[in-house]
Amino acid sequence: MARKNPVQLNSNELRQIRSFYEQEKFQLIAKLQHVEEVLARLDGGRNEISDGAAPPVLEEVPLAKLRPGRPKKQPTVAEVKVKKAGRPKKRGPKSVWGNFIMRRLRQCDRPLSYAELVRDAMVMKNLPASKEKNAKASILNAAFRLRTHLNKVDTVGLSGKKEKFLVLCSWLDADGKLKAPYDAVFANLANTPMEDRGRKPRRPSGETATETTPKVSPPPAAAKPARKKALAKKAAAMPEAQVEMA
Repeated sequence: MARKNPVQLNSNELRQIRSFYEQEKFQLIAKLQHVEEVLARLDGGRNEISDGAAPPVLEEVPLAKLRPGRPKKQPTVAEVKVKKAGRPKKRGPKSVWGNFIMRRLRQCDRPLSYAELVRDAMVMKNLPASKEKNAKASILNAAFRLRTHLNKVDTVGLSGKKEKFLVLCSWLDADGKLKAPYDAVFANLANTPMEDRGRKPRRPSGETATETTPKVSPPPAAAKPARKKALAKKAAAMPEAQVEMA
């Protein structure tokens, strides 16, 4: 039998496949943590189960979309008519976490790791420690959508290290490598502890804003003493003038 030629994938397809399986890994880890919490509680543990019965189901990209050469299924005439006759599907609300990721990348102007984004979310949104797992799952879900569906961000990493960093696609060249000066920033950043990676967010103050007191117009200034005396003299002279006229 003739041997089939190996499948040739370009850099964009390889990035999509890598991000798909990375997301599968994060999802399985989150599910495993949830299962361990439930089992520990059933065995008599006192730790409360985190909010949410299970981590959110992340959108998956079918492998058929990643395999080149597979033809698309053409919809029949009946399917097209049914879709046109039905009500238009309403779009859901915009992703709050997706906007948060994009805003932080632009503000910091450097690659950001998932751990840094979770830390920033906990600080900037003033979330309690019990919400950290939910925030992490939401950020992973939003980052997955930004990578695979919207092509706005991508991930970069160093060989031999598990930590991944999110970057804007505009920071990458045609080969998927960081442009200058982001390549030099990333080389120094990846070997720096997270606590020393510049531009940390500030937690919002819990104090309520003080109400501004309305401005009170100052009382009218008292008349000058000289003016008072002149008015008094004028008032005293008026009867005499009237008598002379009579």
